[in-house]
Amino acid sequence: MQSTLTRFMEGVDYKNITYKGTSPVVLKDGKPTESWMKDWPLDKRLDKFFEFCQEFDLRRDQLLAEDYQIFSHRLHWHEHPFCDIMKKVTDPKLRLWYTLTFSFSNEHWGTLTRLMYQGPENLREHFKENRHARNDLFQIYYPKNTLVKDWLIDGPKKAAEDMWEFLEKHRHRLERPYTMMEYAKLLEKYFKEKQNFRSPLYPCKNTARYMAMAYPDIVDPESVLFGGTGHFDGMHQIFGVNLNGKVQYDIDSDGQFIPRNKNGELWLAQMYQLRDDPRNPMREQK
Repeated sequence: MQSTLTRFMEGVDYKNITYKGTSPVVLKDGKPTESWMKDWPLDKRLDKFFEFCQEFDLRRDQLLAEDYQIFSHRLHWHEHPFCDIMKKVTDPKLRLWYTLTFSFSNEHWGTLTRLMYQGPENLREHFKENRHARNDLFQIYYPKNTLVKDWLIDGPKKAAEDMWEFLEKHRHRLERPYTMMEYAKLLEKYFKEKQNFRSPLYPCKNTARYMAMAYPDIVDPESVLFGGTGHFDGMHQIFGVNLNGKVQYDIDSDGQFIPRNKNGELWLAQMYQLRDDPRNPMREQK
């Protein structure tokens, strides 16, 4: 938990976040069973979280600056370079194809840009000698025996061909943007029924998130997006309660997130508390 001291490398002056006064905790499978800040009052934990958010935005901490696979996102979503290149794409089928490829490769930038600028056959050839996805790719959501580098050429394209028109027409019937979870659930249903995935919600949520980043008129970036394991690990550190796997919810016909148990209500209350705190530096697409 304790960051290293400020260090100079190639002229970069790192200003690392420090965590003085944290408590030792028992690890299970490499993860803390309690919050390292368990002896701090909640307000002090929130202070540290929002300090982290500020530093996350500035990228002065060495880990944030260098470990792109852990911290590949932006505090303000619309500042992600994905938005810059995707806003030039006006064909709805291509939008969906490219975003699915990016999401199912676990956000491999080279895979996305090569597909966009050099085409699928060039990408197929490239995959023979080069990585097709980030090396922290979650293989669990692919169907058994899937050769991912082959699927990334054909699977997202087929999904886009099958789904783009339905998604466009359905959105026009709704007369509003999709919520992120609503959009993700529609994609999840397709991948389960048509491409034999077992649990594709993780990359489908990623797709919804990136669509919301680049096209807020299509998917609402202000809507609820239910987190994954990393999100709940962070919430555990702040609030001292581990809700991972304990939240039950539905997405209603209006695309709204509806908690179905006490843990769901607690998680939503925690998220609103973070959102509405005056120390929160996230003022856009939060």
